[in-house]
Amino acid sequence: MSLRTFLFRQLPRTIYHTQKYSPHVPLLQSEAHNLNLCPRRFNHKAIKCWQCGIERKNLGELFCEQCNYIQSPPEKDNYFKIFELEEKFSIDPKQLTSKYRQMQGLLHPDKFSNKSDTEKDISAEFSSLVNKAYNTLQTPLKRAIHLLHLKGAVIDEDQRVEDPEFLMEIMELNEEVENADSDEKLKKLKLKNDSELSKIANEINKCFETGEINKAKENIIKMKYFNSVSVHINNLIREKGITE
Repeated sequence: MSLRTFLFRQLPRTIYHTQKYSPHVPLLQSEAHNLNLCPRRFNHKAIKCWQCGIERKNLGELFCEQCNYIQSPPEKDNYFKIFELEEKFSIDPKQLTSKYRQMQGLLHPDKFSNKSDTEKDISAEFSSLVNKAYNTLQTPLKRAIHLLHLKGAVIDEDQRVEDPEFLMEIMELNEEVENADSDEKLKKLKLKNDSELSKIANEINKCFETGEINKAKENIIKMKYFNSVSVHINNLIREKGITE
């Protein structure tokens, strides 16, 4: 197998999966107005409640301030705004998870079991969007790609690193993983790869902070290679039943 073919297979496509969260004690719908859950920085434009027709003043609320009916998501493209997070690569995971759980508590299906079909459809759409946004932002690689997109740049599916030294480093790392003949060696390789992912994440963060979008893009592509190695290692650890 050629080096080019090997590395092409190592670079997976980024797929956004969704996952559900069901809190044990769902919050009451009326509590939505008392929680600072949703973004307040939407563009202020004339949007009316689909139920009562009032012009909505606070587009960040899940429910209409007049009739308390659930509203469609005002922001679907910027996942940071959905959770009212600052648009940057470095985020607080605990804050993200907390807001995610609060929002899903308000959108829990049990809250809409006796509601109209329209309300059920809107809540399901909103819940799906929240899941997708959370799954994206909690993962460094997906978060970086999403932020890059918001900055007006994209990574093509066939875009590769041209640095031969870096490519050789990745190939040798994969060979070490394949040839690891003990649990301890595999664990050490995991630590080594995790360290590389951490370093490159720091570089990506610096690039976004300084506005070096092209450099951030280059580092994100490199992160995809290390992420592929990480997936490979984790699969082997799971198959072998290795404990931390």
